[in-house]
Amino acid sequence: MKYGILLLTLFILSDSFSFVFAQSMYDFKGKSTNISPFRMGTYPDESMGTYSDESMDRYSDKPMGRYSDKPMGRYRDKSSVRSKDYQKIKFPPKIRFRYLSGTYTSDTQEATISTSSIIWDRVGIGQTVFKYKTIKSGNTVDLENTSMDLSYTFGYEYTLTLGVSSVDSGEFSGITSDSNIYNSSNVEGSGYFSIFGIEFGIFEILLGYKQIRFTFIDLESESTSLYWSSFSDSGSQYLTGIGLVF
Repeated sequence: MKYGILLLTLFILSDSFSFVFAQSMYDFKGKSTNISPFRMGTYPDESMGTYSDESMDRYSDKPMGRYSDKPMGRYRDKSSVRSKDYQKIKFPPKIRFRYLSGTYTSDTQEATISTSSIIWDRVGIGQTVFKYKTIKSGNTVDLENTSMDLSYTFGYEYTLTLGVSSVDSGEFSGITSDSNIYNSSNVEGSGYFSIFGIEFGIFEILLGYKQIRFTFIDLESESTSLYWSSFSDSGSQYLTGIGLVF
């Protein structure tokens, strides 16, 4: 646009448009001298200097420097700084309090899992209580165990928590079909779990899945003969819950 205005001005002020256009193009290509090989003797030096020196210095060099070098340099610099600043952004840590539970019931068994945890930033610690009762073939089993949970959380507002569990305590009570009673508090086991969470303000809606495997050993009985030397079982359960986020 600016070059069009320049050419129109030169056309109005000049007697020969074709010569001025050739002179402008030659200087635009970078000739260091003000003397053009296309200059004709019918034009005074002052006139040609007016169009070649001042006009081209004003309309050729400055606009090109102003629109190609400086702005683009500033744009690239700002973009680079903005990109580096974005990479340095670190979200503030959050504290999460969570509680989840799940229940399974059928004609012969009932299982309940409840878990609570606290998460600082991404690392969490918690506790899970598993209760199980079943009656099968005349044998009754009633047990409870507690496990410690360690977890790590990915994400910020939409989160995925992965963790492992270690069973550290529990109580077992079993009654056989012939009325022998067995008890044990010696248990070992492990498990794993995953929890998906979505934040709504300070609240979290949670959906989880937990799997656990355990073994009660050293079963004691009033009977002189042992019917069960150990009891092993495993189970999995879907969980739902709610959390608070600060």
